[in-house]
Amino acid sequence: MPSEQLPNAESDPGPAVERRSLLRLGALMAAAGTAALVPAPVTHAATRGQGTDTVTTTYRGRAPQGNDQWAYVAFDVPTGVQRISVSTSHDASAGILDLGIFGPSGFRGWSGGERSGFTLSAADATPGYVPAPVEPGGWSVILGPMVGATGGMAWQVDVTLHFGDPLPRTPYDILPTAVAGRGPGWYRGDLHLHSVHSDGKRTVDEIVAAARQEGLHFIATSDHNTSSTGVTWHGNIPADLLVINAEEVTTRHGHWLAVGLPQGEWVDWRYGPADKGVFDGHARRVHSLGGLTIAAHPLTPAAGSFWEFGLDRVDALEVWNGPWTLDDAANIAAWHVMLCLGKRVAAVGNSDAHSPSDAVGRPHNVVRAANLSTPAVLDALRKGRSYAVESAAVTVDFTARAGGAVAGPGEELPLSFFDAVDMTLNVTGAPDSVATLYTEWGIMAATCIDGSGKGQLRWRGWGKASLFARAEVRRLKPASTTLDQLVAITNPVWFYSAKLPPYDVERRALFHTERRPDGSWSSMRPLPGAASGAASFTGVQSAAAGMADGSVVVLGIAPDNALWLTVVRGAVTLQPWKRVAGPDGRSDFTVREADIAAFPDGTCQIVVTAMDGTTFHQQRRADGTLPGFRALPGLTAKSRWGATKVSITAMPDGSAQLLSFGTDGAMYHCARGRDGTWTPWGRLAGYNGAPTFSGPALAITGMPDGSSQVLAIGLDGIVYHQQRRPDGSWTGFRPPRGVTSATMGASAVGIAGTADGSAQVVAVGLDGRVWHNVRRPDGSWTPFSQIPGPNGSDAFAAGQVRITALRDGSTHVTAISAG
Repeated sequence: MPSEQLPNAESDPGPAVERRSLLRLGALMAAAGTAALVPAPVTHAATRGQGTDTVTTTYRGRAPQGNDQWAYVAFDVPTGVQRISVSTSHDASAGILDLGIFGPSGFRGWSGGERSGFTLSAADATPGYVPAPVEPGGWSVILGPMVGATGGMAWQVDVTLHFGDPLPRTPYDILPTAVAGRGPGWYRGDLHLHSVHSDGKRTVDEIVAAARQEGLHFIATSDHNTSSTGVTWHGNIPADLLVINAEEVTTRHGHWLAVGLPQGEWVDWRYGPADKGVFDGHARRVHSLGGLTIAAHPLTPAAGSFWEFGLDRVDALEVWNGPWTLDDAANIAAWHVMLCLGKRVAAVGNSDAHSPSDAVGRPHNVVRAANLSTPAVLDALRKGRSYAVESAAVTVDFTARAGGAVAGPGEELPLSFFDAVDMTLNVTGAPDSVATLYTEWGIMAATCIDGSGKGQLRWRGWGKASLFARAEVRRLKPASTTLDQLVAITNPVWFYSAKLPPYDVERRALFHTERRPDGSWSSMRPLPGAASGAASFTGVQSAAAGMADGSVVVLGIAPDNALWLTVVRGAVTLQPWKRVAGPDGRSDFTVREADIAAFPDGTCQIVVTAMDGTTFHQQRRADGTLPGFRALPGLTAKSRWGATKVSITAMPDGSAQLLSFGTDGAMYHCARGRDGTWTPWGRLAGYNGAPTFSGPALAITGMPDGSSQVLAIGLDGIVYHQQRRPDGSWTGFRPPRGVTSATMGASAVGIAGTADGSAQVVAVGLDGRVWHNVRRPDGSWTPFSQIPGPNGSDAFAAGQVRITALRDGSTHVTAISAG
């Protein structure tokens, strides 16, 4: 056992440890129905000072290697004890020792790894611990060892009982539930703040002062796994700022905010995903108390922080936590997928401020509430009637209009299918940024905001062609781990019909059409579904590869993001739909993006991005068998490539070229040789000298001369094209001419090279219709012309489109209908 000196119980132990953990005992443990109480493996206990007013017992033990473990040092408190002091030491080279205590009535305090000691009494307590009378009976110090050393970790606990006359109890003030005189309006607030009661460095008074300075109207004090913050307000409650009591429930399988708890209420955290129904029970209890549940920084990869309980089992996701990082970008990507599946989980942004160098309210939420009260604010947040901004300088006004109806974030706009929807985004306080509008089809419109910080974005869409619309504002300047910075993000406006049930993604069907060698088109027709007798395959995305034998291999992504494959020739389905298994044969594999390329030897290569962004590849053999997916190599040794969009093409020499938008938003290119080796990923330059190219859609195709051509949509919503020469050099992006304008606005694109050296291009225009163009071998373009819909009509609205070419000069187009 190391002989380090034990710190004073009242003092800061030194360097703070970023760990948040908590446990509780007795009736609370029984109610939780989780892990059994595990006595600490005490190897030695010695008591000194017996018969005096100060009795100290020393306990020594050793914890085994592991993180998800808890142990309890039990001791008895006789009548007459007025104060308990605890100090600890441990082998710091072996790991971290979390610390807390429970009394006969349950929870009395927690400090995790932030402190090595504490004291508590009726009159006072170390921050993180609840001041209240010391009850006689059974008490326990809780230890949360996180041990990395294979040999375990030695620890020591000193428990001191102080006898004496009873100490006066200090009552706490009740937080008001409303700020008087504040009616309906937009209110700014930060829901994730830490004080000295956990691992924060500010007092609550300093947090209040910082919130006022930022211009906030409400805050939530959410210290880790303790109720002590709420019971120590005394004469310092602000009259002009709504303070909401909260707790960051810090399990070792993800953190969540329980916002709106009554003062003194504590939420347990000793459970994991394997403890069926336990998290749901705690969430229901928080709801019964009028509170809100929020998954905090859910995709942070740090140990214990990554959310493992299911993103759709909370009221909201904290998609933006403190300064913008790659973790936040992943949060937004995952949240967007949930929106595309119709899951109405709200998004919030909070500062998670700990130290004075962390800016309170950056970011924060702007909430449209009936008044400035805890019930009204939490109700608005639960419904998503809010947006998040980087600072109080930023204001966003995002509305959807159809006829006389108007809706904002978190609200529904009644629509029939062909009603026109006018979306307007007004932004102030966001100089030199880009505003974008998203639906489930990706970016539908974008505009640049100049140095004044004021900008407006307008877009007209078709009613139920989209499930929702939301907006973002980003600054195209690097942050710590990204190439951009988030300035603002709104919750979605939802679209539904007043006469029909809410929007049903199952109505989207996979259609197929053929452009004959003479330039004429067959009628757009749905592909039969995967289920027996189903008239059409319902899905959210498709891809196609024209084979040497004249057949077309088609991929379809179903509404549940399962990947399916079939083979067609003309109007005939040659092979029924078959679900494609994931890595290691996983039958539940789901994907966000997929593409396929055909090779002259009868094989195909498939590339997909999983829901977490990991990119996988496999080769479909000539006999149709699938050997299984393998992850693509990343930028560094042993890393995996992550992407948001991906496209693949076959080259004449048997190699393949891949194009993707990485998780940093930039466009990258690499090649797979005939021998299966991969070249390093190279980042492409943007249009007109920009260092990178970012956007919502891309496609690549190989040409007979060994060159390849890229088609992509930029953040401005404009279609761009460029060529990669056979020597590997690039021509640079240029925008082809639009239907009636100098550029082509689109939401989806596809490109396919043909044997004569031309490239066939398809795009879903801003009108929702599918358009076709040809880039001739000399580099000139034909005008865009509309592809006819079913039965030769032109009234076919699509959300996603792909194209592939066959040796006979025909091309085949797959498209997902917009509803």
